[in-house]
Amino acid sequence: MINLRSLEIFYWAVQLNSFSRAAEKLNTTQPTISQRIAGLEEQFGTQLVNRATKPFSLTDSGRALLAHAELILRQVAKLEHDLGLAGRVPRTVRLGVSETIVHTWLAQFLEESHRCFPNIDFDITVDVTPTMMSTLQAGEIDIALMLGPATVDKVACVHLVDYPLQFYAAPGFVQGDRLTIDELKRLPIITYPRNTYPFSLLREKLFRLTDQTPRIFTNSSLATIERMAADRIGVALVAKDAFSLSLVRGALVAMDSDLDMPSLSFCAFYVLGVNGEILEQLVEIARRVATTSRHAEVSG
Repeated sequence: MINLRSLEIFYWAVQLNSFSRAAEKLNTTQPTISQRIAGLEEQFGTQLVNRATKPFSLTDSGRALLAHAELILRQVAKLEHDLGLAGRVPRTVRLGVSETIVHTWLAQFLEESHRCFPNIDFDITVDVTPTMMSTLQAGEIDIALMLGPATVDKVACVHLVDYPLQFYAAPGFVQGDRLTIDELKRLPIITYPRNTYPFSLLREKLFRLTDQTPRIFTNSSLATIERMAADRIGVALVAKDAFSLSLVRGALVAMDSDLDMPSLSFCAFYVLGVNGEILEQLVEIARRVATTSRHAEVSG
């Protein structure tokens, strides 16, 4: 009798092209992955994986098994869905989130997800987009809510919401309520890290407009950016509504600007494959919550 868990382990080891990444995703150990695949090879009496290559490759028998394994696992997932079992099975979803989302609608997403899937627990990591994309492709997270869009092999990308980029400053730090190019040339601008496209685009635009290297301070923490702006170190450029509490307290004010910057587009990414239906449903919840939250902020 073929063991479904062994087929699942084999499938994900191939999909992620790594025994260690499969172990991380399936919450087991690398020796267990090796033992399960070796057990399948013994059961079928043929080599499935060529371990001499780096990374490993499949033999002809391994490729044949992969096709059947995916078919079987998808059929099992469909059966669980049709019987209403998928949402009732305890499961941990590893979620990567941009900090902007933490400051806007993450709490509502978690609340709605727990209402729809009470047996799902979330393991949450907050990081910048380039890092999350790497960990997603490595199989270390299941869903990433981050800047996009992007086209990545075997990864779905679903648009969630757009946020305009907004300048913020401490009250009285800037004369008037509009930042001119001359003021942006003079003042430090505090924004997202260097390996994100808001920084690269901001630097390029200011360089072209002022013919000098702009003064840009970067940080991966929105809380730190917020504090630096409130302490009058410079003006902050982040997603609109990220500093709502500071606006309410009067620690910061929103500033218009002569600099035209495109909106930040946030998307949900998840790896396509077996058992992707739950991830797809969670992403739909994220899309719905993000849209509702943004509409509420605009109308408010």
